[in-house]
Amino acid sequence: MLIKDISENTELSDVAKLFYGDEFPHIGLSDNDGVYEIVIGSDVFRCEYDSADYDIIPSSHKNGRMSKIALYDALYAFTGRKMPWGALTGVRPTKLFYECLKGGKTADEAVQTMQNVYRVDSKRAVLLRDIIDAQKGKVNYSSDYINLYIHIPYCTTRCTYCSFVSAPIDKNISQSHEYVKLLCDEIAQSVALIKDSGKKVLSVYIGGGTPTALDHETFELLLGGVGEFDCEYTCEAGRPDTVTQEKADIMKAHNVTRVCVNPQTLCENTLEKIGRRHSVSDFYAAYDIVNRCGFDINCDLIAGLADETADDFKSSFDGVKRLMPQNITVHSLSRKNGSAIRYDRNENQQAEQMIDYALIARGEYIPYYLYRQKRQASNLENIGFTLDNAQCVNNITTMEETVGVMACGAGAISKYVGDGKICRFANMRDVPLYIKNFDEKVKAKLDFFKEQFLR
Repeated sequence: MLIKDISENTELSDVAKLFYGDEFPHIGLSDNDGVYEIVIGSDVFRCEYDSADYDIIPSSHKNGRMSKIALYDALYAFTGRKMPWGALTGVRPTKLFYECLKGGKTADEAVQTMQNVYRVDSKRAVLLRDIIDAQKGKVNYSSDYINLYIHIPYCTTRCTYCSFVSAPIDKNISQSHEYVKLLCDEIAQSVALIKDSGKKVLSVYIGGGTPTALDHETFELLLGGVGEFDCEYTCEAGRPDTVTQEKADIMKAHNVTRVCVNPQTLCENTLEKIGRRHSVSDFYAAYDIVNRCGFDINCDLIAGLADETADDFKSSFDGVKRLMPQNITVHSLSRKNGSAIRYDRNENQQAEQMIDYALIARGEYIPYYLYRQKRQASNLENIGFTLDNAQCVNNITTMEETVGVMACGAGAISKYVGDGKICRFANMRDVPLYIKNFDEKVKAKLDFFKEQFLR
């Protein structure tokens, strides 16, 4: 097979972008019975792989993965640069580790495979092993279960790095009232289908945006519309300035068990630069309210924010860790499509030091889930840390794609997992169109699940 230009192949282009960003030179790749030739300008690299190590790659994926590995090896030879995740460009490196285990390898052998086959550095190969160990007993469930996700597309301001479906709440008060009323209808229809199909809700997750950006009355309407569940139930309260005692009481009254209060950083100057309206003291006040109510708490931090130093991140991580929330999630900054920083080329060169610090200074916290995104600082990752036995089941099962998702709201993406396949259904992203086409689109989603449930 001859690929004259790798830009015609998304998977191979993603490998080149690891080294060059969005603008990479003309690169050609040819595969002749397992012998690869990569042409970069006037340089030609020839790669041939005959090690039994590569037998772990399923035959259905062999050609694609081997081409990526060959291209990675050539670009490493050409640039002298190594990537922390080697030739991997996908969102879920843990899936390949699980693939090794299912192929008969021990955990230690899987660590070696990640290094020898996929060129993952030793630190991250071991990290995958630790995460898989932390997921035991909390990743595989029968097909009777499904996660319920609810999306609130409103926030107080838009962060510079945000790409989610979210609009400023102060300019959309009336729309938010109409939206939540319809959303409650979609939730009711979705939950009814789950029950009528003999399924059980494994976890509930209300995300955004910022659900707590809604006014008290609308927030109460939302949680009342979700109903009562005796399961892990998360509500994001990511903006500390939206957390009040009344909203905490509403969450408690409706059986919410886990709340996300996200500072992102404990550096005042950075908060202003990234477009967040709250202060560091607002975060501590919000955390205190939620903590006194007895919720499990998650706090998000971002490594690689503009102009922050490794010492700035260390101070933020240590400050959050002293509070001892059940979960801490550390994100590596990603320049996502739709974000204000999408085309910002001034990447923070200390992001890797920041992530390394979190891994070293985590103390009692264990890494329990991980995922990657395109255009992340230093090609790193997002890591969820947890205290013992406080793993968020929703995060694990959604990221590992072992349990389906019934998703409600504008921009929400449902997922059916079963019969060895994964199928998706996306709601309309635009809120006015979600409202306008509500009946038609909700019916289409429910028909999608009915078809899958009956198989």
